[in-house]
Amino acid sequence: MRGVVRTVGLAVLVVVVALVAGTAARSTVTTVAAPATAATATAPPGAGASPRPTPPVTQKTTPSSTLSIDMMSMTLKNKLYTAGKVPAVSCKVPGSAPKSKTALLAYARVMVDCMYRAWAPVVARADVYFDRPVVVAYKVGAKSASAACDDGPTDTDAYYEPSARTICFEWGEFVGSGDATWDLVDFQTMLAHEFGHHLQTSVGILTTYWTGHAQASKAVRLEDERRLELQASCFGAAFLGANRRPFRLTGWRLEMWEDQVTHTGDEYAPDKVRDHGSRKNHGYWSLRAFDSTNPSSCNTFVAPAKRVS
Repeated sequence: MRGVVRTVGLAVLVVVVALVAGTAARSTVTTVAAPATAATATAPPGAGASPRPTPPVTQKTTPSSTLSIDMMSMTLKNKLYTAGKVPAVSCKVPGSAPKSKTALLAYARVMVDCMYRAWAPVVARADVYFDRPVVVAYKVGAKSASAACDDGPTDTDAYYEPSARTICFEWGEFVGSGDATWDLVDFQTMLAHEFGHHLQTSVGILTTYWTGHAQASKAVRLEDERRLELQASCFGAAFLGANRRPFRLTGWRLEMWEDQVTHTGDEYAPDKVRDHGSRKNHGYWSLRAFDSTNPSSCNTFVAPAKRVS
């Protein structure tokens, strides 16, 4: 996402795909390689979490009038939605909160491997090729371990580069807030969101999105960017819900996560661009997927406009 008020953040897709959460004022973003922007902000630890939304999505809408029938099926009726729940996997992440580039990168690699192993059987039932994304830590203005993460957006703290199958994150944005646990929960949420973009790429949703926007109006592009971003967060939450124990998202840590996902939205973007969804809708999609652990909860492309505003 793009602008954010907080100390911790998600990331952008390079489309722009970013999420953020935290305690202090700051501008951050998440992205995918291609245009998109957004912002998130979160209340400080202890802010009240919104109640869990439960109503099912019923009203259907067409993501873009420029999409062909086949392309619409890729977004509206993707096989991933009916492939079943995300399983719990054996995952041993480092016990202490990472506080350096080396520690964050080590944590990220373990978590990405866990997400790959959890999603692999689900994606297999959707009949598509699936691989592990690379994860790279970078610092703005400095060379990174991958060209995919050089010259990244300056208004984001993470992004996914589809052509290189790489998740890039600005490591300095996930340490030093004064609350290492808050930073870690934010880091987990960011990685799960960016992995959501990797899933979208693998099953054809992201490719369809780009192709379908060749002639789309600005209003259509913004609405579908919101559908795309909210879905990435939803996929991420489905994994975290299924694997809440190894990532210790229970008790007060779960309350912290809920604070973050219900205080992430376009309202906090400095430029007020509505491309990632409101905090209310970000919370809606994240909480319902965390509870269900099922990608069937994440078909944002058939949701009524009010659920992706």
